[in-house]
This record gives sequence, structure tokens and C-alpha cells, in this order.
Amino acid sequence: MSSLDSLSGYIARMKQPDTLVCGVAAMMADKFDWSCLWTRVVWALAVIMNPSLGLLVYFVLALVLPKWQKSGY
Repeated sequence: MSSLDSLSGYIARMKQPDTLVCGVAAMMADKFDWSCLWTRVVWALAVIMNPSLGLLVYFVLALVLPKWQKSGY
């Protein structure tokens, strides 16, 4: 398996709206109609840049997002 095959498999996995850890990025992408891939990339960057604050916000959103109703337009 070449590195290109593994990279395309990784990108395909990140685009799927299945849950990774708590599924916060997938829930946010669904609620705001964002790209699941780019939402996960932004979350990864936020956690890498400031792990304590990024993880705190992530787990708070994991508790809040399932209870938050999607507003109808």
C-alpha cells in the first residue's frame, strides 16, 4: 500500500459523518451545514494550538450539542 492510498483513505474517513471520539465535529457540521472534513481539521488545529482550552470546549460541546435544537430557517 502506497502512502497516497493511505492518505486518500484517511481523507475519506474524515469526510464521513460518523463519530470520532464524541462526534462534536460531525454534530457541528450537521447543525450548521458545514463540511465535516474542514470542521474536523479546524478542531484538530484548535486542540494542537491550545490543548487544554480546546479539549475543554470540545467536551463541553459534547454535552451541550445533543440538547441544542437546530433552528429552522
